[in-house]
Amino acid sequence: MNEKIVIKKLSKSYGEKCIISNMSLTIEQGEIISVVGPSGSGKSTLLKCLAGLEPVSAGSIKVGEKDITSMQANQRPIVMMFQQPLLFPHMTVLENVMSGLSFKRKGTKAERKEQAANFLMKVGLEGYGKNYPYELSGGQQQRVALARALITNPQLMLLDEPFSSIDNEKRDELRLWVRNLLKEEGIASLFITHDIEEAMLMGDRVVVFAEQKVQQIGKPMDVYEEPATPFVAKFYSDGLLIGKDAFIHSKKLTLVKELSEDCYQSHAGKVVQKKVKHGSLFYDIQIESLHQKLTLPSMENLEMGEHLWVSVKKEQDIVHFKNSL
Repeated sequence: MNEKIVIKKLSKSYGEKCIISNMSLTIEQGEIISVVGPSGSGKSTLLKCLAGLEPVSAGSIKVGEKDITSMQANQRPIVMMFQQPLLFPHMTVLENVMSGLSFKRKGTKAERKEQAANFLMKVGLEGYGKNYPYELSGGQQQRVALARALITNPQLMLLDEPFSSIDNEKRDELRLWVRNLLKEEGIASLFITHDIEEAMLMGDRVVVFAEQKVQQIGKPMDVYEEPATPFVAKFYSDGLLIGKDAFIHSKKLTLVKELSEDCYQSHAGKVVQKKVKHGSLFYDIQIESLHQKLTLPSMENLEMGEHLWVSVKKEQDIVHFKNSL
């Protein structure tokens, strides 16, 4: 069933404190959307509202033509994965996966067992059915949690920073694997993270969320290349803010010791730190006039405290914000 998920003018408040204000978003079936923002911006609250774990204060949530805004959590065609796998320690791996169907009251025990075994195969854990959660690694436990979620055949999958407790090496492998599986199953997904790189890798589109509202929605690189607000530029992209109206990407900036006529715009800076990344030199430059610091590469060996210029050559390299939220 190819049904859109439509969130319309959703708001959530606790007393007089507004957490989400007038949010609208359409998710196509099979689409993965990353929601990225600073801690405490309301990302997890959004998931809880969609899952039915928190009532909304205003607005609606629809799956296809069906309004599920007031529907109980266990009746919604939505499942959620948390930061921790939350597996039942007294159940085997197979029983944990089967429990997804038990809560939805789907099928006989024999049918649930057969489906659970099939999903364990899909998540690469065939042969682990008789194991208990404590016998698995963190990444394997998250795979079990994913199988338990997928077995319910949800219309929408909610993932609340599911890789945050996994070590970096395993995290890279797991998130690619999860993305591929979600695409293979054709399940619409909302992926919450505070990690910019993870948001870009996981999402077909990215939602930058802050200050109770959506700051920008778009393809990951489009948002990076053309931030719509000063907040998006500072939080999601990488470069120099010019007042409240414009932004220059780091890749469009160069370090020069002397000004030349081919520089469209320049700002005085000072070297405050030297770094080496993958065999290349990078320098943290403090721009006093703009009260900002940025990291730029240089072929030259610069000295700490050295004064120079951060320059952009073309007017076209300056991004002018479309909005100023």
